[in-house]
Amino acid sequence: AMVQVGQYVTFKDNPAAGGVVAEVNDGLAILRSISQKLKDMGCGEETHEPVDNLTAMSDICLGKRAYFISDGPDFSGEVFEFQDDGRVAGLRNLSDRLQALGSGEETHEPVDNLQVDG
Repeated sequence: AMVQVGQYVTFKDNPAAGGVVAEVNDGLAILRSISQKLKDMGCGEETHEPVDNLTAMSDICLGKRAYFISDGPDFSGEVFEFQDDGRVAGLRNLSDRLQALGSGEETHEPVDNLQVDG
């Protein structure tokens, strides 16, 4: 699958290295919100990497709505960030059912339990 803007991706040759795709130009991805591993390797706030060396952790994307697989489509929110090297997503603009659980304005959920809505 093609790497898309807003996805958390990892490097095929170094899975601890990764970040969120900010843009893709001519087969080169610009990554922001980069992993601790890349920071340790001396990268700044962003880095460039050929898309051929990138794998998307999931189809969860920044700006898209996702719902909890365990609870169903009524429990959803808009993805606004990734944490824990892409394993956890932050959600806001939560559905009524999710807010009713007392989540407040935003919540965090393992990406493994999230499915893109629609």
